[in-house]
Amino acid sequence: MKLDTLKALLDPSQRHQLYNRILNELEKVKNLDYIFYKTYETSEGIIPLIKIADNSKFDEIKHVKVFIGAQHNEYNGLFSILRFFRLIREKRIKIDEVIKANQVLFFLPLLNPYGFLNPSKSNKSGYYLKNGTNLNRFWRRAFAPEYKNGMEDLNKVPTPEQVLIVQKLLQMYWDNEETYIYILDFHETSLLERFPIELSTNLNLFYKFDHWLKEGMLLNIIKLYRIPYYRKPLFFKCNPSADHTHLNLTHKQFETVFEKLHDYVTKNQGKGKLPFCFCYSDKSRDYCLKLANKVYNKLKEKLWETYFPAFDHYFHDHGCFVRMSDATSRPRVYSMELESQKHFFDLFEEIKKSKSELNYFENKLNLIDVSIELAFETIKEIIELF
Repeated sequence: MKLDTLKALLDPSQRHQLYNRILNELEKVKNLDYIFYKTYETSEGIIPLIKIADNSKFDEIKHVKVFIGAQHNEYNGLFSILRFFRLIREKRIKIDEVIKANQVLFFLPLLNPYGFLNPSKSNKSGYYLKNGTNLNRFWRRAFAPEYKNGMEDLNKVPTPEQVLIVQKLLQMYWDNEETYIYILDFHETSLLERFPIELSTNLNLFYKFDHWLKEGMLLNIIKLYRIPYYRKPLFFKCNPSADHTHLNLTHKQFETVFEKLHDYVTKNQGKGKLPFCFCYSDKSRDYCLKLANKVYNKLKEKLWETYFPAFDHYFHDHGCFVRMSDATSRPRVYSMELESQKHFFDLFEEIKKSKSELNYFENKLNLIDVSIELAFETIKEIIELF
């Protein structure tokens, strides 16, 4: 990412200008061979779409791969897609290496223009649409409208325009159950930064694990450092109705885990590496694990060391893309997320930091560039991986 782009992201008054620059950059692909560019006018703003396919007949398409960019104040997907098509235009990526006779690719770089254009104190991370709904919670409605979700807001408000666009885009492929559909949703989360700090500060033998990722981070330490443990299960509920778990270790084992946790956090933070993980649904497990390991092995020097480049997304029951494949009876659907560190969890707090921290821009650009590279390499691997 260029410095002027980062500064524009940090200045709400420059968001409209930056948005138009992004649209103009994407539009440059429209005259390239095998590439189709389209925009959708919505009440939220303009939503761009790029499609890559050869001239195969529809019935020859066996693989449909979809890349979902910025829905919130998260830009690893958006800027990796921009980079991908810039390199195609510059012929540093050859289009004949991207085109597959039986494959079509769809890129939706920016799905929430309202959130992008209108950061506010009440919508600090850009999660919400103009009517106040969280776009990321509605994706099961696209192809699994029969799924009854426990979150009441999904049943009280209209299906967002973005969901209807994606539904219309994919419907003809979805109707042919012999076609494989792969959906990768690019995400960023502050939890990857916050939880290691919280654990290394507060962990004790009676600690309440109230989130699956905290358990995953501790198990990662145990696996990486080959720390033996004997009590099973490793995480247990103190009673069946508890909304948390506890760590099932001896005092000596716990002391070793706590020591290695500090070493691990210090080592990875000190080198300016990027925390990340892939998330998969049940149907997507094998494909996502293969993908995650390929990408991690390619970039491991720039990423937090991990025994688990991918995690099961069993922990949430909302309508995000990653769970779509398990909400429908249709076979051959692989829906996944790529999570990396969130760079703009609170945009207004980031603005303050940019004015007070000496090396803010250097450090921020380094991590953003790694997150873009991570998303970019994921795009390349998915195109090749069947």
